[in-house]
Amino acid sequence: MASPRVGNIDFARTFAELESQGKLRHLRIANHKDPVVLGPTISSKRALALSAKAFSPLGYLALHLSGNGEGGDEEKYFHTGIKMKLFKSVSPVSSRRCDFSYSGASVISGAKNPTAIAKDELEEIEQSNKKKKGSSSELPMVSYHYGSAYAERMALVESDLKNLTLNTLYREKACTTPWANLHPSMQPPSP
Repeated sequence: MASPRVGNIDFARTFAELESQGKLRHLRIANHKDPVVLGPTISSKRALALSAKAFSPLGYLALHLSGNGEGGDEEKYFHTGIKMKLFKSVSPVSSRRCDFSYSGASVISGAKNPTAIAKDELEEIEQSNKKKKGSSSELPMVSYHYGSAYAERMALVESDLKNLTLNTLYREKACTTPWANLHPSMQPPSP
């Protein structure tokens, strides 16, 4: 629950491979507008190097020479597993208070540079950057990260989650990925 991105591209690809083999299942629960789950997309080492590059070329040079430069793909962080996004009211894309998505799709899509941030999360961040007058509810809020906020929203979706299993979610959300046909646990349920 409420976790930031947890690993680099090697971690994410290994995680997705274990999911494809049916050896690993993971449900990540995220409140809509929780700022912690939206970041970080890069390590603190890379963030420091990029800020030094922007504000102090000499500082950046010192970091680079000491071996603490920007790094490459190993410094980008990714989410893993199935994400259950909880909403305070109703989701903008469905009539429910929660939406499900698969985090590994961009990692295993075969793209040379998979994105560390999903399109819906990027849109959420962009929306939050547009400061609307008198509309603080549009901004990510630290209070959405508190355990009480998660408990309230989980209570609202409890009845929707009855008889729902993680394997069913994987079959529904991850079955469109390239490796889905490789393992029986990823096959859609029989009619």
